[in-house]
Amino acid sequence: MTRALAAAGIAVALALSGCKPTPPGTQKSGPAVAQGDGVVVTAVEFKARLDEQSPFLRQRYQNLERKKEFLDSLVKFEVLAHAAEKEGLQNDPDVQMTMKKAMVQKLVSKKFAEGDASKDVSDADVQKFYDEHKDDFVKPARVRVAGVLVSATDKDRAQKGAQARKLAAQLKSAAKKDPQALQALARASSDDAATKASGGDLGFRSQDEFGKQFGPAFAAAAFETKDGEDLIVETAQGFWLIRVTGRQEGITRTVEQVKPQIQSRLQREKRTKEFDEYVKKLREDAKVTVNEAELEKVTVSSAPAAGGPGMPGGMPGGMPPGAMPRPAMPPPQAAPPPPAPAQK
Repeated sequence: MTRALAAAGIAVALALSGCKPTPPGTQKSGPAVAQGDGVVVTAVEFKARLDEQSPFLRQRYQNLERKKEFLDSLVKFEVLAHAAEKEGLQNDPDVQMTMKKAMVQKLVSKKFAEGDASKDVSDADVQKFYDEHKDDFVKPARVRVAGVLVSATDKDRAQKGAQARKLAAQLKSAAKKDPQALQALARASSDDAATKASGGDLGFRSQDEFGKQFGPAFAAAAFETKDGEDLIVETAQGFWLIRVTGRQEGITRTVEQVKPQIQSRLQREKRTKEFDEYVKKLREDAKVTVNEAELEKVTVSSAPAAGGPGMPGGMPGGMPPGAMPRPAMPPPQAAPPPPAPAQK
């Protein structure tokens, strides 16, 4: 029975978690919409709690009856909070820890609130970042090539050229029946050990990348060849029988097009740096020391803790500004019915 009552109490608290209790000793001002012994809900407080709900849910509370329904949830929460204070639960370690978490979130939000990135980051900084990361915004066209290499030296080039032409004729005939004929030919006859097992697949590369590895003639042919067309290209390695198997269009995004994206990124990095420096100074001012001998004695449970690693009870640890989690505020709901009496 005791467990059932405790569970019911927890359910009420969870159902009303969108209603923030007034800290002990806080003086409320303005007209009251509900009051009683140790409980006051002001019009300002009522509106503030209502404004925390989503626009969709706020539409529900447009008439007096619906407002009374919402107020009932606030009152329930306040009377429970008052009862908890009378029990001295504001001094409970779990309550104190929850308050610390809320204070840390408020502090970080106050000190490192998100501003206007377009004002916080200069055009010069945007241009500098763009120039240093140009590969992220300007990407050349790339093609995917499959090929069969007939390696050749200066002495046997004529012979190897004839061999390559013979393989091209075989491929042309076989390709009419088998779409994978080139891949099969590469596995059987290619002299390029790096791509032989993969059916001659050279992957996606830009013209510059193909040029650096296989020479300018190969690179030009790869970008001039029509899709599905087989072509023999002579290179320093020998003779390549190649086919383009895929294409990717080039991308060019100007600095103006990506300016908002860069500003947001630089602003986040700036806030993170300021946050780290702020925490570092707080630690230095507090003259924090670590007792390694006592730390070594602590037994770590094999079961994962309820919160994130490194911080008690789910408190976010080492989290940069802008990443601090904001607790969801579900709408007030009616309290659950009391538990049924225990069966005798």
